[in-house]
Amino acid sequence: MGHYARFSRRLVAVHECPVHDSRGNAVAFALRDACQWADTQDVKGIVVRAGVSRPETLATLVVASDQDKRVRAASRRALAGTAAPTSLHVNIHPRGDAFIFGKETRHIAGPERLREDIADASFLISPTSFFQTNVRAATILVQQVLAAIPSGATVLDLYAGAGLFALPLALAGRTVVAIEENHSAVADGQASLRLSRVPVERCRFIAKPVELAVGRGRAVALQDFGAVVLDPPREGCQPSVIERVFGAHGPAKAVYVSCDPESLARDLAHITSSGYRIESMQPVDMFPHTPHIETVVLLSRL
Repeated sequence: MGHYARFSRRLVAVHECPVHDSRGNAVAFALRDACQWADTQDVKGIVVRAGVSRPETLATLVVASDQDKRVRAASRRALAGTAAPTSLHVNIHPRGDAFIFGKETRHIAGPERLREDIADASFLISPTSFFQTNVRAATILVQQVLAAIPSGATVLDLYAGAGLFALPLALAGRTVVAIEENHSAVADGQASLRLSRVPVERCRFIAKPVELAVGRGRAVALQDFGAVVLDPPREGCQPSVIERVFGAHGPAKAVYVSCDPESLARDLAHITSSGYRIESMQPVDMFPHTPHIETVVLLSRL
C-alpha cells in the first residue's frame, strides 16, 4: 500500500500516511497484513474512516471478486487482531476504472454506519457515502455556513451529500430542502435526521441530480428560497446550474463551498456577472502539508 507518485498511477510504498489518524493507519495496515497472510490477490484497496467525536473506525475492503474464500479468512484474522476496526464491510468492484468503490457493498461485522457529531447534529455515515474526511475542519465549514445564512431563512442545499450543512441549518431554525443524487448519501441523511431529532417540517431530502432538480420540469422552485448553499464536486457547477440558480429568480444570499480554487474562480466569474457580489471568502486548510483547501464564499444579490 502507498501513495501514487505525482502525475502518475505508480504506487510508492509507505508504512503510514502522515495525514491520516493514527487509528486509521493501524487498522489499514493490519488489514493489509491479514490479506498478505491469507495470500489473496483480489484486494484492490482498503478504505478506513476514523471517528473524531467517537472512538469508532469503519473499514472497507475493496475486492475484485467475492468468490475468493481467502478474503473471508483475511477478514476473520483482522477482526480478531488488536487493531480490529469497529465495523467492517466488503465492497465488490470488478471494473478497472478509477472509481474507489463498486456498486455492491456487504456488511461483515459491527455497526453498519459510523456515527459522527458536528454542530449539535449527529451523522450516520455509510462506507461508500461521501463525508468530509477531516471532521475538525468540516466543523469550521459548518460554522461558516451557519453564520452566513440569515435566521429563519428557507434554504436550498445543493450537492447536499449526507446533510453536512442541511442538518445543522435545520437544527438552528432554518427550513431546508436538500438535493443529492447519491441514494446512499440520501439514506444516510434521512437516518441522521431521525437520530438528530430534526422536525420533519424543517428538512427534507430529494434524491435527484442538481441539474434536474433546478432545471426544466424542476423539483424545486427557486423563488421559494431566500438562500442557497452549493457544495459541488471538485469540477464545480455545470453552467446550466449557475444560470438557473443565479438567474432572475435567484435567492438574496448564497454560500458556495469549494474544494478546488481553479473551478471556484471560474464559477465565481460566471456568478458575479449574473448580478451577485462577493461579500467574503474564507479558506480552510483541510489537510496541512497538502494543497487541499476548502473555500467558503458568501454572495449577495446586487
